[in-house]
Amino acid sequence: MASSHSAHDPLHFVTLDVFTRERFKGNPLAIVELPHENHLGQETKQLIAREFNFSETVFLHPPSSEGEDYSRKCDIFTTTEELPFAGHPTIGTIVSLCRDGDAARDTIQSITLQTKAGPIRASFDHHVGVAEANVPHNVRIHRTPVPVASIIDAQPSLSRSAVGLGESCPLVSIVKGMTFMLVDVQEAANLAQLAVGGPRIDSKAVRWDDGWASFTAPYFYRIVSEDEAATRIRSRMIEHVIGEDPATGSAASALAAYLALQRGRAGATYTFSIEQGVEMGRHSDIGVTVTLDDRGECIRSVSLSGSAVVVSQGTMCV
Repeated sequence: MASSHSAHDPLHFVTLDVFTRERFKGNPLAIVELPHENHLGQETKQLIAREFNFSETVFLHPPSSEGEDYSRKCDIFTTTEELPFAGHPTIGTIVSLCRDGDAARDTIQSITLQTKAGPIRASFDHHVGVAEANVPHNVRIHRTPVPVASIIDAQPSLSRSAVGLGESCPLVSIVKGMTFMLVDVQEAANLAQLAVGGPRIDSKAVRWDDGWASFTAPYFYRIVSEDEAATRIRSRMIEHVIGEDPATGSAASALAAYLALQRGRAGATYTFSIEQGVEMGRHSDIGVTVTLDDRGECIRSVSLSGSAVVVSQGTMCV
């Protein structure tokens, strides 16, 4: 589908570093504002995402009518495909939309993002500078876990003793279209030694439930500490095409949901504080809160939180 946007009309964009308060840390994100009168075709959006070459780029649609500034549709693209949901684009878009608003600095501003995964109800606390989003979720723990041997083949520095879940790792989707292999790494040294740019995990080792084929990547993690306030985790997301991702909110949400279900206390709320990107020099802080239902068997809500800081803004010609 060809774009109807004029070649002479510039598009406004902003870039942010997400899940951090410090520029040049966290996960970079580009947000491109779509004009009222024209809409870019999918092919052009994909080309723009490749041009930015970030892990994700957001295309933000204009308000559909007057008085709807705080309900916005957005499309999320990687350099190769569109995604139904991703965490750091969600948090970054909330911060970008709310940072220059008229709200007093001691208020909490509400906003709704319309994504392919469904509406995301969110807020931005101007006092502390934190965005929080109620993540759309359809948590699925697939019947067939991923053999540890296939993980070790792609990460030779690991051994069976370094991976804490025996012969296999759970395969978990946070929504249909976003799936992660959750690899419990026992020691900090094992996490640090993971290789970037190595072989791809054998696709035959990943067996989704029927109808759930999707983007899938390994998410390596280590539980650092646990107390009543929070579970603290260090993590890395290394994928064959992307390389290493500094902060992966969707993977953090999937991991938090999985761990909460394993604990399974009826009606309980669990808080997770996840550090990612440390090894690549882009320290990120991701917050996830999960509440279980009254039987402790299903997820009632998943809340993702974090900060972001603007790095650049300008226009681009298409």
